[in-house]
Amino acid sequence: MSVRLPVSLLVASLCSGCFLFQPSTTTSPGSTAAAPETSGGSVEPTSGGSTGFSQPQAAPEAAPAPAAPRPVSVTLRNSCKQTVKVFFGDKPKFGSGRYSSMSSNSLTSATFQPGDMLWIVDDGQNGLSAVTVAEGMREIEILEGCTGMRTR
Repeated sequence: MSVRLPVSLLVASLCSGCFLFQPSTTTSPGSTAAAPETSGGSVEPTSGGSTGFSQPQAAPEAAPAPAAPRPVSVTLRNSCKQTVKVFFGDKPKFGSGRYSSMSSNSLTSATFQPGDMLWIVDDGQNGLSAVTVAEGMREIEILEGCTGMRTR
């Protein structure tokens, strides 16, 4: 004994995301019917019955990738009356980065990526104060007390 399943059920179980259209004519067992033809060469769905499937929606346009962060050029100003040691990086003493110093009442320029850090460090390379660079930042000033900073 063989079981005959409706073609739409058989195809639906084998193919997810397929379109199923039923021909407008009914056939008796053992006979065949041709699908109706259209001028575009595709089969049009007929009214009078739903296959239970919906037309696929157009894929939403992918959001553009965020632009890469742009370098920030910052003026470094030392308003302290003595030379100050600084560290460019995440963790002075334990992280990777570079050490430098700024002489008293000096001015220099540096380029950072947003999120980069500048530290004032002591003689033992311990961090005393830190600033995280952000887009639009123009200046980092080491204050007269030599242990704090201000940004603009």
